[in-house]
Amino acid sequence: MIIRKAVITDLPRIADLFFQLGYPNTVADLEQRWDEFNNRDADCWVAANDEGILGVVTQNYVLPLSTTAEYAVVSAFVVDEAIRRSGAGTALMRRAEQEAMARGCSHTELSSSMRRPMAHLFYEHYGFAEVPKRYVMEYFARARADRRPAE
Repeated sequence: MIIRKAVITDLPRIADLFFQLGYPNTVADLEQRWDEFNNRDADCWVAANDEGILGVVTQNYVLPLSTTAEYAVVSAFVVDEAIRRSGAGTALMRRAEQEAMARGCSHTELSSSMRRPMAHLFYEHYGFAEVPKRYVMEYFARARADRRPAE
């Protein structure tokens, strides 16, 4: 298994992985955002082997005016549900952590749905601490259509 930067030809598989998280992106949706994402202060890595892509992590970097150091935000993280506990998630998170540390980030944050208790165990085992409370104001209702990404 290798961890590498994602490329545009990875988007069909990434769309499928995001669908497993409940984000109904089509390949066209991701292609439309790909250039803008890559022009931001962000990274996208995939775990891959000879059979294909096993998982993906995206990480963004934030430098608030109020702090002296930037921090990292894992904005998406998923390993294919069929091969979880294979080490791919740990390898992806390690790569994201290495980049955050190399950049001098003070910490890494992530959000996880309450309906993902196994993910919470992974994060805690990896070394993340739960820090409640968080408030969110949504401006757009997220599409909940049960549609598969275009192949």
